[in-house]
Amino acid sequence: MASTKKVPDGLGNQIRKSSFSCTDLASFRVDASYAESIDVPPNDRDENHVHRECEIYVNMSGNVSFMVEGRMYPVFPGSIIITRPYEYHYCVYHSHDIHKHCCVWFSTEGNEDLFPKFFEREAGEKNLLILSINAQEKLFKLCRELVEPQQTEVEKIYRFFSLLHLLDTAEQSDSSGELCPTDVTEVLEYINHHFSEPLVIGELARMVHVSINTLERHFEETLHMSPSAYLKKRRLARAAELLHENFSVMEACENSGFSDYSGFIALFKKAYGVTPLTYKKQMRSR
Repeated sequence: MASTKKVPDGLGNQIRKSSFSCTDLASFRVDASYAESIDVPPNDRDENHVHRECEIYVNMSGNVSFMVEGRMYPVFPGSIIITRPYEYHYCVYHSHDIHKHCCVWFSTEGNEDLFPKFFEREAGEKNLLILSINAQEKLFKLCRELVEPQQTEVEKIYRFFSLLHLLDTAEQSDSSGELCPTDVTEVLEYINHHFSEPLVIGELARMVHVSINTLERHFEETLHMSPSAYLKKRRLARAAELLHENFSVMEACENSGFSDYSGFIALFKKAYGVTPLTYKKQMRSR
């Protein structure tokens, strides 16, 4: 906090002296990438998209939407999606148009108070940021600069905090438009509040007054996956978060909704490439 006061200079004069306290900044890392991609077959998609870093996604082109914790956000050139550590998210393609986007990842452990837009909200809420047209031009310029290979670390950090300052001027939105059929929206919301409990797809379909076939068709058309696949991936995302928080493998299995311990280990290894125990050790050693 800054303060100003008058102090004597030893010669009988009064001078103004300003002082301020500096926020402690823990060590952190910033990475950025620019990509151009098109829709890929379901088996090749990165749908288990959770990580321990915060992420800033900036859309530059493409017919896509963005799913965060069961909420589908419409995105257009200049749209920004922010996610915090272990907030389950992924991109949903609606055509084979080229999808151009920039992503910035940064660690926040020990610095969470500096990022209220990321942490002072519920998971899956207010992930969409909208800037004015003039601010979008600055946004694209910063994104291009952040992925320059020849920049110094000082330049990268300066551009990163310039980006954060720009995001402070953005409007946060919960708008999801009408991207999902009502039955899909209601089931997604239910799953995200109850995924750790025993769930049966047939009962979810009856809850929203549609047949199992209709619910599965709507999920495939909207999210490119079945309700059971979404439930499994949501549980795996929670298990990864629990392991990072130093829960045991058994606790992560039970508290994320898996009833079969050996089956959980096999599913986790297939999704993340390592066993839950190895994942936990890797996360704790970073």
